[in-house]
Amino acid sequence: MTKLFMRLVVLALLGTGLVPLVTVTCSQLLAGPLNSKFLFKLASLVFSILLPATGFCVLVKNVQNRVDVNAREQDEFLGAFAPRYLDVAVLSAAALSVFLELAIIRWQGTVFEFFAFYKNFSLLSCFAGLGLGYALADRGRIPLSLVIPLLGWQFGFMIALRFSMSDRALLSLKILPFREQLNMGPPAARDLSQATAIYFFLSVIFLLTVLVFIPLGQLCGRLMQQREKLRAYGLNLLGSLVGVVMMLVLSSLWTPPLVWFALCFLGIFLFYLRKPFSLMLGAGFTILALVILAWPVQPLWDKIYSPYQLLELSQTERGLMMLRAGGHYYQRVHDLARSNANVDSDPGLKRIRDYYELPYRIYGTPDDVAVVGSGTGNDVAAALRSGAKHVDAVEIDPAILMVGRMSHPERPYRDERVSAIAQDARSFLRTPGKTYDMVIYGLLDSHTLLSQASSVRLDSFVYRVEALSEARARLKPGGLISLSFAIIDEQLGRKIYLMMQQAFDGRPPVCIEAGYDGSTIFLQAKDKDLVLPAQLLRETGFRDRTFFYSNPSLHADVPTDDWPFFYMPRRIYPRSYVVMVVLIAVLSLLATANFFPECPQFSHLPFFLLGAGFMLVETKGITEVGLMFGNSWQVIGIIIAGILMMAFLGNCVVQCLRIQRPIFPYLLLLASLGLGWFIARIGGLPSTALGRLEMTFVLTSPIFFSGIVFSTLLGSRGEISGIMAVNLLGAMSGGLLEYNSMYLWFRALYLIATVLYLLAFLLDLPAFKTKKIAHLQS
Repeated sequence: MTKLFMRLVVLALLGTGLVPLVTVTCSQLLAGPLNSKFLFKLASLVFSILLPATGFCVLVKNVQNRVDVNAREQDEFLGAFAPRYLDVAVLSAAALSVFLELAIIRWQGTVFEFFAFYKNFSLLSCFAGLGLGYALADRGRIPLSLVIPLLGWQFGFMIALRFSMSDRALLSLKILPFREQLNMGPPAARDLSQATAIYFFLSVIFLLTVLVFIPLGQLCGRLMQQREKLRAYGLNLLGSLVGVVMMLVLSSLWTPPLVWFALCFLGIFLFYLRKPFSLMLGAGFTILALVILAWPVQPLWDKIYSPYQLLELSQTERGLMMLRAGGHYYQRVHDLARSNANVDSDPGLKRIRDYYELPYRIYGTPDDVAVVGSGTGNDVAAALRSGAKHVDAVEIDPAILMVGRMSHPERPYRDERVSAIAQDARSFLRTPGKTYDMVIYGLLDSHTLLSQASSVRLDSFVYRVEALSEARARLKPGGLISLSFAIIDEQLGRKIYLMMQQAFDGRPPVCIEAGYDGSTIFLQAKDKDLVLPAQLLRETGFRDRTFFYSNPSLHADVPTDDWPFFYMPRRIYPRSYVVMVVLIAVLSLLATANFFPECPQFSHLPFFLLGAGFMLVETKGITEVGLMFGNSWQVIGIIIAGILMMAFLGNCVVQCLRIQRPIFPYLLLLASLGLGWFIARIGGLPSTALGRLEMTFVLTSPIFFSGIVFSTLLGSRGEISGIMAVNLLGAMSGGLLEYNSMYLWFRALYLIATVLYLLAFLLDLPAFKTKKIAHLQS
């Protein structure tokens, strides 16, 4: 076992040495042909990187016997836990694994943009490691002492790669391999050859993450084997809930990764082998890993880890604040006050002020204004300069609100006429309440903010036909909607045009190209056609692009609540995602094949199908409940905790009622999925208090019945560690199947989950009959 594990470690370390070479070569090919000067630099790089990496791999091989002895003693130590501490140990191990999983997902997205756009990759690599670890739990070797060194190596590798190489050298890693979705920031690869470097880099990161989680999966499985299966599974669920709550608490405190991983390392130490040498070595690696993590790689940028993303603050050439989110430009703060004489004398500043004040020059002086996506306050300041009596400023990220309150030169958030609301725009608009003269959409391009369990970006909840209809309903008679967006593709502009046309009963919006940050402003009145004063365009220098976006030859598919992929111009099958799916499958098989004699036995196919179905239902539930109650981090966290609690309650029901045959729970599970699909097909339930309560029941009941089915089968099958391994690998497959919603529709997840659960039911039918015959004979 240890020899095979160390083989993967050596492979991963060699991969980290090759990544810079592949990256630099591919970046040069993107920029131009190879030349002799570059080849000389490449040869020098090969020598400076591969030689130390090879030496390190030799060192790793030399310590293999010592690691094997430590892993064997670690297994014996965990097997000798006092029974009175076992429940706490099972719960703590599960909490540690989930907490570290969430920490890895968040941290990786703060270093490289890819992981912020596609969090599923990090999630699936954690699942692969945990699943394989559960399968290897009874093999007599648990290399827990390598978790902290491997994490430290990943920290150092990713940070050094990201911040020690020039932008030109990193060009090939700043390309996203998916062509079906548009992105603000990183460009998409035009073909597979352009994505070679990013795929190789992702393969290495996948392997490093898997290696971190294999010992943790073994830890959980080894402890669970010492408890009765149903009790162990219930404690595992409770521990997972504790891990989620811990990350929620730390997120609410805006803590940095240093705090997250320090707590993870402390948790790992609690299970460390109680020998002085092991503890001292672990302490040394812990200090080294935390120093790497805390190293100030960009001292000129202040960092804030909000509950949603990494925010970085610096200053523009004018001395005002500039904000980066997810590693690239997000927003600049402007001083456009009437008292600032520089605005009228500076054509650039005057154009920016014209952009922000254009809707008010069309409408006039409003009484009540709602600004959704208010950011640091530029749009709010424009409303106040234009005479608004009251402004509701809606911004999902409380850290951005704080930055705007403290740093905006016009102090819009400190004005008594402004109410700052930390809430997501969709939830705010769909909740019946106050009506407005104007609803202003700021540049809601939160493209790196994803729903916590799916490939749907948070701003896609706002840019849908239903959302614009809800915004229109919040307007007073004669009110105006102004939607600004940085148009990165003509089809994206066409999508917004078509969405507003549908939301306003076929009346097309007026489209004005302002030029600021590449933005176009889409405007429409609530109950009449909007007519733009001709002199306004002459005075501002803006262009009317209404005719261009009305061109029917410009094809685009309109996003809805059931197909919420705003950044996909057309509804096509995501073929480039298939490459990623194949890559993850191949890497998972590679890791499993390495342990071929100890590979998990996949005879528990129903548990695999239950894991895949659970992942799909969880994804659908989180997305839909978030749509009803809001996609703030608090709501999403409560939803995830609630899902785990429903699964735990299912486990408790099985233990209390001693359910032996899951036929009836299976039927209830399939019926609840059918009900969910039907309600989704008719457009959901009313957005009232009763409707939301009913919808919550509809979305969470499959989780409850699935928990009953799983716990019932668990009580009558083999080793719990093997079952958990297969179930986690099934959850991985469910995460990959979720991408099918990008072509089908979101409610199709219900149908796919139903097929998976039905297959599990049919596969278990022979076992049900055997049990019945045995019961009758007895």
